[in-house]
Amino acid sequence: MLSAVLNARPVVRRLIALAIAASTACIAGWVAFTAFDSVAVARAEIEEKREILGQLQAVAALAKRLDSVSDPAAGTNPEFLTGESEAVIRGGLQTRLNAIAASNGVTVLSAGNAPALSEAGVDFIGLRANFSGPLEGVHGAILAIETSLPVLFIREATLRTTNVGPAAGRTGDSELFAEILFYGPLQTQVGSQSGGARP
Repeated sequence: MLSAVLNARPVVRRLIALAIAASTACIAGWVAFTAFDSVAVARAEIEEKREILGQLQAVAALAKRLDSVSDPAAGTNPEFLTGESEAVIRGGLQTRLNAIAASNGVTVLSAGNAPALSEAGVDFIGLRANFSGPLEGVHGAILAIETSLPVLFIREATLRTTNVGPAAGRTGDSELFAEILFYGPLQTQVGSQSGGARP
């Protein structure tokens, strides 16, 4: 085959050479086109992925902002009672009452749920508590309940005393028994099982 080409007339040899050159050019062009096309496709995919990444970052930033707005802990006012449920809030009130009583030297005899209260569009949760102790301790406990945060207010109070008679040989301070009904305002609406009944 090669000898036939070499022995062919010059015109035939030129045509064969031109055909080979054209084929080589076509192959080179096809390879270059394929390479450029692959680069273009890869570049388009990169741009698409960048766009998707930008959208995901925007969604993540929006979700973070929405979480900060909807988070109950964010923007909590220290003057209001907060908690996951009414039971949690009442438990917090009980703990707070016990701490106040202990710091003032009085004894909590009993504590129970107060009827739910709603006034002027604000919901309140409270406790009815009985405690006893010396006059000074009871006074300090009542003062602490009404002057600490979150805000609590005593709606009803009944005080009874002992050791007030001039009995012979009786010494020591008078002991007071206090029954109080106190409430605190809620930061957010808490589902109440008692249906918002007034005391």
